[in-house]
Amino acid sequence: MSEIVEALTDSILHAGEVLLREHGACPRPQVHILAEDMDQPYVGFVTCRPFYRGADAANALAGLGLLPSVLMATRLVVAWEDCDLRTALEMPGEFFATGITVLDARFQEHTLRWYPYDVEWGDPSPYGIPTVVPGWRTPARYENVPLLAPIEALLDVWRTFRDDDIQQTATELQDAGYELTMIKR
Repeated sequence: MSEIVEALTDSILHAGEVLLREHGACPRPQVHILAEDMDQPYVGFVTCRPFYRGADAANALAGLGLLPSVLMATRLVVAWEDCDLRTALEMPGEFFATGITVLDARFQEHTLRWYPYDVEWGDPSPYGIPTVVPGWRTPARYENVPLLAPIEALLDVWRTFRDDDIQQTATELQDAGYELTMIKR
């Protein structure tokens, strides 16, 4: 299973760098869903809906746990850009370090990987939007560290399995603005 988590992490970092370089945008929070009891454990992923700063951002993050809960997923890989998320959550402080965070969550434990980068301004996009060339710094890995409250809420939602209709849950999430990408079997 660790090779799948490693491949997902590489993909998340690559996609994040492309967004920064080409569009000057941070990747939205996302949850990759794994079912370790299946032959092909990667189920798909959910990208967070657009949100307003503050409580709406926290609620949007918790909603990322709904589909994995209904699917009874056994493992999640959650990713977000830390500075962007802390700003959206209106956390106290004037400066937040930039970096992509990848959380490998299991039922009883988690591993947080931190991929910090320095912001270097790139050429404007074809639409005139400033872009970013991330200057990657040394990554770090932490076991079972405290998490931001909305990330804990996301995990709590996931860990409370729901016997809801999968299709209805997916439709409601999409109607709310979440983007779902599921693997066809």
